[in-house]
Amino acid sequence: MNRDAVIEFLKEKGIYSPALVSGLDDFCDEVLDANTRFNLTAITDRDEFFSKHFLDSLFGYDFIKDAKTVCDIGSGAGFPGVPLAMACPDTSFSLVDSLRKRVDFINTCTKKLKLKNCVAYHFRAEEFCLSHRETFDVCTARAVSSLNTLSELCAPLVRVGGLFIAYKGKSVKEELDSSFSAFELLGLQTREIVPYDISLNETHYLLVCEKVRSTPARYPRSANKPKTSPL
Repeated sequence: MNRDAVIEFLKEKGIYSPALVSGLDDFCDEVLDANTRFNLTAITDRDEFFSKHFLDSLFGYDFIKDAKTVCDIGSGAGFPGVPLAMACPDTSFSLVDSLRKRVDFINTCTKKLKLKNCVAYHFRAEEFCLSHRETFDVCTARAVSSLNTLSELCAPLVRVGGLFIAYKGKSVKEELDSSFSAFELLGLQTREIVPYDISLNETHYLLVCEKVRSTPARYPRSANKPKTSPL
């Protein structure tokens, strides 16, 4: 799978345009160029970049397209937030990362690409939640941490009735089993697990969870406790 697979995906969803593909090409160039100065991605082959970053990110499109507001936690170099923002121009995206260099890169890059619906913020998720609690239609997280940690960081940001979407690998079912108590505490309920292939031998999963009731105010805990002492 490569650039052509991304184009086919966009056509299947009815959102293909030369401008969108050109934007993805330009973003790829920006990430790979910046990667020579500081670490953004271990993937430097262009075809692999399109499949493992762009195609992977865009598989969340069906659950994002009707949202008005999306928060992406632990955005790194901008995945899945930036590709999804390109595909969903009417949705407002807030990308949150704890590393200033990454945030500065995303904001510089989106300005250069004239992507007006995407802004990155330099915060830990726990800090960002203080001023954005239960305000987002959807919260995403990709390749960030274990599910019981992620759920505590993301669930408090989602409005009741909204979605928490975790991009996961083959351990998704085991992680879900170990997160039962966390989901109960945080007001989350699993809606579906969606498998998808990004290469011939690599299946990933979207874990789609609904926020069915308000998250208690004591979550997320501070002092890095969601990671050091998961629910």
